[in-house]
Amino acid sequence: MRFKLCALLMVTLLLVHMPAVSSEGSSLLSVTVLNDNIPALPGSTVVVPFSITNLGNETINNVTVYVTGPAQGFQYSVKVIRTPIEPGKSVNDTISLNVLNVPPGKYNLTLVARAGNFYSTAKFVVSVGVLSDYSLSVEVGGRYIYGNDVVITLKAISKSNGVLLGSLGYEIVREGVILKSYENSTYLNPGEVWEKVIVLKKPDVGNYTVVLWANFGGKYKRVVKTFEVYQRKLQYEVYFRDGAIYVRVFNSTGGVPDIAVSIDNVTFKTDVDGEVSYLVNEPGVYRVTLNLDGRIVTTFVDVKKLIVSPRVLNGSIVVRVMDSTGVPVPNVTVVASGPLGTDYSVTNSSGIAVVNLNKTGYGSIVIKAESDRYLPGEAVVTVSKPPFPTTSSSGQTQAPPSTSSPLNTTTQFPPRTSEATPSGSTHVGLILILAGLLLAGTSYLAFAVPIVHEETLDRYYFLKVRAPRLRPLKNYRVERAVNAVEVRATKGNAKLENGKLVWELDLEPGEEAYLQAVLG
Repeated sequence: MRFKLCALLMVTLLLVHMPAVSSEGSSLLSVTVLNDNIPALPGSTVVVPFSITNLGNETINNVTVYVTGPAQGFQYSVKVIRTPIEPGKSVNDTISLNVLNVPPGKYNLTLVARAGNFYSTAKFVVSVGVLSDYSLSVEVGGRYIYGNDVVITLKAISKSNGVLLGSLGYEIVREGVILKSYENSTYLNPGEVWEKVIVLKKPDVGNYTVVLWANFGGKYKRVVKTFEVYQRKLQYEVYFRDGAIYVRVFNSTGGVPDIAVSIDNVTFKTDVDGEVSYLVNEPGVYRVTLNLDGRIVTTFVDVKKLIVSPRVLNGSIVVRVMDSTGVPVPNVTVVASGPLGTDYSVTNSSGIAVVNLNKTGYGSIVIKAESDRYLPGEAVVTVSKPPFPTTSSSGQTQAPPSTSSPLNTTTQFPPRTSEATPSGSTHVGLILILAGLLLAGTSYLAFAVPIVHEETLDRYYFLKVRAPRLRPLKNYRVERAVNAVEVRATKGNAKLENGKLVWELDLEPGEEAYLQAVLG
């Protein structure tokens, strides 16, 4: 390439600074083209044979030979003959030139030979014929994920120096079924490009074949390309945790990125780990839509908020924690912060936790319920400090007056004899009998009678039934005149009829059941 550039530069300099002269006159050399009519095609290399004769009486050295002609359409070269030419002798050689994509026709060129200040020229003709050639190409990828568009680019490029006449067509086939086809008679000008862009909108899963063919100038050509549309086996999980909705898309190799996910009408793309997170601060049902390689999946996430209901009872704060529907929530961390400090507790199976006022102090107390499965809940309760014991003028603390009589430990009872029974003994016996009956009644209530507890908080009515420890409850029925619009129970059958609530259930010994009603 470097040599060709240098040769072209030399030819240009010769053409500018040294005009060519004919072999007539006092020239000491003569050049002759041995074939003055040379056929050629675009893109070919023409070899020009020539002969140089020394007409003088001295030996000629270093004869420069080059070709001149049209400025465009040909690529010329230069040659130096270093063989000495003795007087009256001749040297035969060749020089080449490249024919570019020029129109067909006859082109007049000149061969120039130079030795020192002497020149000799010879005319010849290059007859360029018609070249019928072209190329075809199909541009399409190899694999596409289902749900995406496929773009196919078809091209036919003329390499001819004349007009190409013929026909051209294409086919797109899926699994043996023709989806698109085209055929038409057309023509291409020299160097013209025919181009067709085809867009397949979210094509179905399968194997596709694209065929582009043409027949120009009696030359038939055909190009075939194939591609595949496939769908991955994607799985997903959607859940709420720690104040955010999480979506993860994965397959057998791990997380899958760039999957479209819509949460609450906001669209995301999964990250490199196949995950999306969306912070929420309000309870409700959130709609989640995933585009799994063209398979649209919709699911819902029910985000619930904890409801904190504190109640001061016997020097403590009893905290009931429920979800948005009023169902008690166990294993929830309850944090109570007051003037003195903070107390931590966890709700039991009934959603109840107790705050120690000795740790928080009295006054305004902020109570928070926290769980990774719910939005946090909060309530503020004010607890008054109980009155202090009074102090006498002598400095001794006096306890509040008692309703019961103090026991006199110094009282001595006379010895009891077998002849008589003191009248006081009758009273003592009566007291013992009453105490025994009371203890027996209490034990009976605890072990043989069901315990029913009910409470109303805001718009919710709660009812708890505990079976006796000694026997089960069979066909137990509870009726309450409650104006409710909805009722649910952990066991049994609860319903609303004729303006009252009816709950029928069976319980094993010691078993508990809960009912919740939404008041109208």
